[in-house]
Amino acid sequence: MAFDIKYLPLSSIATMAAAFVYCIYLAINHPETSPGPAQSLNDYTPVIYVVAASMCMYYVFLFYQSYTTFDELQKARKTFRDKKTKEAPDIKQIKYGVENVNVVAANRTAGNYTEQLVPFLLGLYFYSTYVSVQGAVKWGWVWLFFRSFYTVVFKLPFPCLLISTIPAYYCVWFMMGATLVTISN
Repeated sequence: MAFDIKYLPLSSIATMAAAFVYCIYLAINHPETSPGPAQSLNDYTPVIYVVAASMCMYYVFLFYQSYTTFDELQKARKTFRDKKTKEAPDIKQIKYGVENVNVVAANRTAGNYTEQLVPFLLGLYFYSTYVSVQGAVKWGWVWLFFRSFYTVVFKLPFPCLLISTIPAYYCVWFMMGATLVTISN
């Protein structure tokens, strides 16, 4: 019996999702968070939980991208074997094509998250350093919440996607804007 390759990224998704939940557990059980800017390295601990959770989510999306490709390839091969299509499926065609909504959604989820991760992390760091650790942590978890369901709303009719993107962008803009206002005073 051959090993189904899609279970490799699926097991990685489960591992990263468990690590994400553990980050939430650590954050919930962390003692009081500083309401003001970070004064010491220890003040950044709750921010690190958010950063670790954001990295877990990043890898969930990357592994989901691989899982979806392998799963859709498997479905396409079955369709070909059942003589429902004339052309044998190719992994490159599945992974980089635009015909399969599930693959496109997984690709855009990973791509959009990657595009937004650097501004988010910078905003989180700046806000916690100059404005408020407690505020940065709250904005960080809100950002992660809105990023978490991007794949689902991507598959819905437009403008449903904006339910995920606009609030997440607002979190980043708010952290950056509030930091600029604070340091300019």
